[in-house]
Amino acid sequence: MNCKEVEEREILEEYLLDRLTEPDREEFEKHFFECASCFSQLQTRLAVQAELQRHPAMPARARGAGFRVAWAWTPAFVTVALLLAVGVWWYSAQKRTPSQQASSSPATASPEVSLPSTPPTSTAPSLEALARVEPPPYSEIVLRGAEDKGHEAFRTAMQNYSKEDYAKAIPGLQTAVKANPQAASFNFYLGACYLLADRTDPAIVYLRKTISLGNPAYSESAHFYLAKAYLKKKDVSAAEEELHKTVQLHGSRATEAEEILRELRK
Repeated sequence: MNCKEVEEREILEEYLLDRLTEPDREEFEKHFFECASCFSQLQTRLAVQAELQRHPAMPARARGAGFRVAWAWTPAFVTVALLLAVGVWWYSAQKRTPSQQASSSPATASPEVSLPSTPPTSTAPSLEALARVEPPPYSEIVLRGAEDKGHEAFRTAMQNYSKEDYAKAIPGLQTAVKANPQAASFNFYLGACYLLADRTDPAIVYLRKTISLGNPAYSESAHFYLAKAYLKKKDVSAAEEELHKTVQLHGSRATEAEEILRELRK
């Protein structure tokens, strides 16, 4: 599969609407992990889809129209986001310049007066420290009756997850997601395993997919771990946005998200 075929067959839209056949899905997933352009478009459209999910009260006709318009202004959205990021970086650099110049200029003092020593200031944690990931907790849920293919693959994969063998859990979670693409738990733990296995790009895709599904049980954690993924990529502005969304949900991750935001402001 190549970019031209993705565009002509509207593969991105069909993938997001879960209308692809399994062979096409596998081909597209293989393609977008190797194609920066298609991967970027997928991330952007998942972000728009997640934002639309936050307004469930919108009439169905208006929401459908808004969804179509969202795709139309996706390139403009990306351009504005990039310009904003550059502007923030430039402004921050300008603010830092005077203080850096002041600190580099030699201090003058009369020989008769001894200046008091300045106590050492605490240094802010590095991005690597803030991006450190603890595995999300998992408790096995026992289902009554026979398991379908997706739940069977998920249960087996999570046995490896519980043993902290995240790389080994990924294939089983991929099978579970293919069997039931709309299961938030399957998508969330697949994204978490990719993140724990230091495969940040696919982690972002599945965490965004979790958010777009709108399941309250996983929304907060998905925003929080998505922020961690962006910190790993050193994309501070995107990480801060996800941390703010985590705080707004007032769940168990809110306090930790607020602390990371404070550290990022230092």
